Amino acid sequence: MTTQKLRFCDTDQLGHVNNAVYAVMYEAGRAEMMQEAGLLAIDGGFGVVIARLELDFLREMNWPGEVRIETALHRIGTKSLHVRQRLLIEGELVSRAASVLAVIDTTTRRAVPITESWRAVLGQWLVPEA
Repeated sequence: MTTQKLRFCDTDQLGHVNNAVYAVMYEAGRAEMMQEAGLLAIDGGFGVVIARLELDFLREMNWPGEVRIETALHRIGTKSLHVRQRLLIEGELVSRAASVLAVIDTTTRRAVPITESWRAVLGQWLVPEA
């Protein structure tokens, strides 16, 4: 879980936070999870790329404010990580997201099976009911 302050520059002509900013906030949440797991830096030639991102916009976000970003690893696949996330303002659900991260070889740029060492670390972050 992390928090971010909404910025005035995140708003659009309608006065609410632009939809693209939601994706950036979700990225920050995923990056924090990977960093805390010790996997954010390229490890032995492996990295992650986003293969799918699905967002549900449930209500507007308006500046000023602070957003809580909740991130949970839902499933560890053969070559992918399935992540569920939520954005909350003052405890109220604003948006939810589901994403799939592909694990890649940073030289070939192709998806590769998740190593046992990554599985061991990521298993600590697994919340199947997320």
